[in-house]
Amino acid sequence: MYKIQKENISLWQLFVLILIFTLGTTVVVGGGAESKEDFWLTEMIAMVIGAVFVLFYYFFVKTSNQKNLYEIIDETCGRVFGKLLIFAYVNYFFYICTRNIRDLGEMMKITILQMTPLEIIVITLMVVVLYIVFQGVEILARVTELFTPFMITSIFLVFLLIIFSGQVSFENLQPFLAEGFSPLFRDIYPLRMTFPYGELVVFTVLMSSVSNFKYVGKVSVISVIFAGVFIVLSQLFQIVTIGEEIKNRTMFPLLAASREIFVLEFIERVDILVVFILMLGIIIKVSVFFYAGLKGLESIFKISYRTYVIPISLSIPFLSILNADNIYEHFEEGLEVVPYVLHLPFQFGIPIVLLLLVLRKNRKNKKLLEGAKQ
Repeated sequence: MYKIQKENISLWQLFVLILIFTLGTTVVVGGGAESKEDFWLTEMIAMVIGAVFVLFYYFFVKTSNQKNLYEIIDETCGRVFGKLLIFAYVNYFFYICTRNIRDLGEMMKITILQMTPLEIIVITLMVVVLYIVFQGVEILARVTELFTPFMITSIFLVFLLIIFSGQVSFENLQPFLAEGFSPLFRDIYPLRMTFPYGELVVFTVLMSSVSNFKYVGKVSVISVIFAGVFIVLSQLFQIVTIGEEIKNRTMFPLLAASREIFVLEFIERVDILVVFILMLGIIIKVSVFFYAGLKGLESIFKISYRTYVIPISLSIPFLSILNADNIYEHFEEGLEVVPYVLHLPFQFGIPIVLLLLVLRKNRKNKKLLEGAKQ
């Protein structure tokens, strides 16, 4: 009988994984159709909600005696329904992989690889993910440690160059809360609470692998806050540089803002830095989702997840192209359909039900134990 191998990561590695995962595409892409010039404030509120979410996911794993998501499902839902639910999560995680790979492929095609077929771009990116994930979660964590300084430095550099370019206009932030808080909450629910913070549900697969589990909650919250601050700053710089109207009309507003940079009469067109930021973020984000999905298959079939790496990785680029006919359809699906149909059930609905089942089981076991002592 196959025995699932236990892999461990440190608290610092968990911190950088959550940080880069949360930044992912969020720091680059836009949003805020409802809250407009107050979208930075929307992101600030969403950051606080995200910290609550990650604490919930930590409590979920902790209450289950540090079992991962699949072990919890297996224990609470029975063999048949449990396997079906695990398989549903596997498909959900793989689907998010296809969406993120498509995001990066579209941006690279728009900016630096206009003549390259989208298929070639997404296949090449997936080969990188394949190699990282095949090595295991420990190598994934080390790669993230390596990527983190480059990604954070690139983000700061873009922010500084925007400031020195003289294109910043704080008048773009006016009027402040012209319609009150209601537009902010329309942007938060369901879009900003499910993306990126709700996606942290994938870490219910990884949290039990952390060597010093009792600090996982604190480290996760700090990481989410760090990521949230970068996201808030990104939205602020986008608004004050290109304005709310242009920001909401473009698909990659940080890219548009970076194209306004012109410093010392020779530093310009630094949009390659934005592509670099997105590339590093998505490689890590897709790797985490891909690994989590493969671990689900391992849980179902009791065969090492490495067995599935190559065949599944070959299908993801293909499916990412089939998801939508063009970039507009891709974004429309991601903004209007996916949050309601997939994100809300898999990120919140099912985990809440599972937690209630775990609490009920723990209470029943406690009563049985007390009865045995008497």
